[in-house]
Parts: sequence; structure tokens; C-alpha cells
Amino acid sequence: MSPPNRRDPRAGGSGGASERTLMIPTPKRPAERSARSQAVGRPAAGGPKAWRPYRFPGLEKVSRQQVQLASRLQWLMPGLSATGQVSETVRKRLHDMLEEDVQLHVDSVQVVAPGKLRRYVGDPTFLAVLAPTPNKTRGFMEVELGLAHAAIDMLLGGAGEAVSLRPLTDIEEGVMTYVVIETLKALNPTVDPTMPKLRLEGVCRGFDEAVTLIGDESHLAVVQLRAVFGQHSGYIRLFLPASVLGLANPPTDAAIRRARRASEASLHVSRLSAVKTWLRAEIGQAEILASDLAQIRERDVVLVDALSARPDKGEGGTARLKVGMGRTGHLDAEISLQGGRFQAKVTAIVLGEELQPGLGDAEPEAQAALEDQEASPAGPGNVEESTNPGTDPRGRGTVEETLKGAEGADLLNDIPLQIAVELARVPVTAEDVVGLKVGQVIDLNRVAGEPIELSVNGKVVARGELVEVDGNLGVRVLSLAG
Repeated sequence: MSPPNRRDPRAGGSGGASERTLMIPTPKRPAERSARSQAVGRPAAGGPKAWRPYRFPGLEKVSRQQVQLASRLQWLMPGLSATGQVSETVRKRLHDMLEEDVQLHVDSVQVVAPGKLRRYVGDPTFLAVLAPTPNKTRGFMEVELGLAHAAIDMLLGGAGEAVSLRPLTDIEEGVMTYVVIETLKALNPTVDPTMPKLRLEGVCRGFDEAVTLIGDESHLAVVQLRAVFGQHSGYIRLFLPASVLGLANPPTDAAIRRARRASEASLHVSRLSAVKTWLRAEIGQAEILASDLAQIRERDVVLVDALSARPDKGEGGTARLKVGMGRTGHLDAEISLQGGRFQAKVTAIVLGEELQPGLGDAEPEAQAALEDQEASPAGPGNVEESTNPGTDPRGRGTVEETLKGAEGADLLNDIPLQIAVELARVPVTAEDVVGLKVGQVIDLNRVAGEPIELSVNGKVVARGELVEVDGNLGVRVLSLAG
């Protein structure tokens, strides 16, 4: 075997489109390997010490399970994920009962094992048993004694005067039970009907009794809320088992998720001004096999379906405006030529995930595989949106080389890819996207006769011009992207 070269001698300085430049790293000399090993903190081969990963001292260790349970907590406690403020309906109900200003704010969220709960529970304290329906596992709520005494005094018509931190009497426990019931009644309507509901089951006499209700739960979420009732402040803690939080996971297309996304986007719209993406105006599609896509060259013609606009004739029509990859929805728009420039007027906003044409619901694995292949990030110098349709951007060679020798590889050649015909794409910020509405007119910054673009999953693969071939419309490739 001949030794590898850094450059293919056939590439030349200004070769044609069929010539390639081949870059192959040459083996490093032992001295170079030793110097580089020392530069990155690793000993040279045969050194006395092995490489050790750097440990960050003093940082709290958080498991993946803890992160998952904490993220699901938002569906049982609406409002926590955005600002930390508890639902307005809960605060209003407490204000009406106590006739004082009420503030409730999440102070911290921890996920802990049952063996470590003792450090979070006071003694003495007020503990209410929570039964999240339909789950049989129990959780509990703690209200610090000072805050509980103040709330009871306010509810009974007093000024909420401070008292010694003594355990509550039976009558006082009954009053606090009423406060908890009314609070949960105010919280539950704000929770999606598919989520578990919290209800009060009783009162515990101490921590030892409460911990027996947890059963064999591996972890619990401890939500600590800072509460202010008039002039008095204290903490309220919720202890929710992992099995309950595991049920709080709405489907990705659920209405509650869409509403939450819209609410949080509006709340943080000022922070989205620097986030940029593309608004793409699609006027048609073409179907092509994966193997054919890899062979497209300049001057080739790609036949397309009927176009919804004819920019080559200076005629308008309709288009689908898609943000980024456009997987979760699109905007319908009317295309018109005003002052020599194309404009798009939004006529409808359509939400919902679209499956690529040519792939049925029974083929999600194939869909995901294609998206992973096509959406690979562009390399340096192609940061905008370019890809090279003849090579695999992850450095594994051409599509044919990647599949060579794999069993059933030829079957992948029959999977159709959808190429979008784009009239134009304009840069927009996330703030602009949030503000899009029906009736809005968008300047596409494109004049009649300019080249159009072909893209796969939002990545431009070629630019070309519209042509007619035996009565069929097509796009003649003028240049390849990448």
C-alpha cells in the first residue's frame, strides 16, 4: 500500500467540478506525540502517570433523574417554570381568606432520597398528608409553625400576632386543614385535566409518621416556597414522590404544552431579540431518492411538482412560510409583486407537526434517520445554511461509501427525500416570530428573475432557475451550496 498523501495530485490548482481535494492526516513522529501529550496534560506513551479527568470541587452532584423530576414539577405547579411565582388563583384565594396581602414564591427545588428528608422537616411543625389522585403513593405538605399560627390568627379575625412555637391544638389543626383544602381547590383548576390532582387526606403528628407514608419511593421532590402573609413570613414545603411526578409528562403535541410555550415566549420576548433564524417562503416541492441527491451536479434539472407561484414570470401566488425547519407549523401567505419586489401577506397560521411526504406514520425510524442525516451542521465557512450534497458532513465520505458493504443498504436508495423549492428566505429574530400575525406583510427582499433555492430540511443544497422540460416544470441547478 502506498503511503497516504496530504493532497490528491489530480486536484490541481483550478480543476473542474469533478475534481476533488483529499485531505489525509499523516502519522505524527514520536517526538510530536510526546510534545502534544504534555501540552494537553497527558503523559507520553510509557509515562509513569495515567491521564485523569479534572474534577470540579465544591459543586453539587445532580443526577439525570433529579433533573427530569424537577422539570416535570412544572406541570403539577403551574407558574413555577417561568418566574417562580405560584398561580395567581392560589394567592387570590389566600388573600380573600386572610384579608391580607399574600406572596408565594419558589425558593428552591431539590430532589432527595427518603433517607435525607429529615434535614428538610422542622420539629415541631404542621404536616398535611397529600394524596395525588389517582396515584396511591402519599406525599405531604409542611407549613412552618410560626406561619401556621399567624394564618390561623388572621383567619379567626386577629392581627396575626406572634405566638410561641408550640404544636397546634386539635382546633387549630382543623383551621389549618381548611386553609390547605381551599388552597388545593384553587390550585387544581389551573392544572391540566390529564395531570394528577393533589387532595388533602389528613394530618400527620410528626415526621416519623409522615415518612412511613412514602413507601418504597426512591426519590421525592422537595419544593420550598417563601410565603409572606401580611407582616409575617415563613416557609411552606411540598414533598412529592417520584412516581407522581413521573405521570406529569404531557404529550409533545398537547394543548397544555403549546399554551405554556406561548406564555413563556411572551414573558421572555425581550430576551429573544438576539436569537436569529430564517423565515423561508416555499412555493413547491420535488421528490428525489437519496442516491440521486448525492449525484446532483451543475446544469442538472430537477423536476418539481406544480408551483404555487411563478417568480420567473413575475407572477405571484401562494407560499408556505416556515420558521427554521418548519416542523411544528407554518404560515400560509399570498405572494405578490409590489414595486418590483416580492411580498408575502400572512393569511393563516397553521400549527402542528408535519410528516415528510412519502413517509407514513408506520415509518418513524426512517423519518428520524433521514432528519439526522440531512440536518447535520455545516462545516466552517458554511455557517449560514450550506451543505455539500455529495459528501457526508460528519466526515465519513459519500453516501455510497458509507453504505457500502452494509446489509440491505440498497433498500435505502428507495427512500424518497423531499426537496423544497424556496422563493426566498429572510432573516428574522425570535422576537419577530412571536409577533407574526394574520394580515402582516413581509418583504421577501427578492425581485423577479433572481435564482431560487432548493433545500432539504431547511438546508440549502443548490441554487437554480426555473425551466420547462417537455411540459413539466423543473429547476436547472446553477450552483451547489457548500
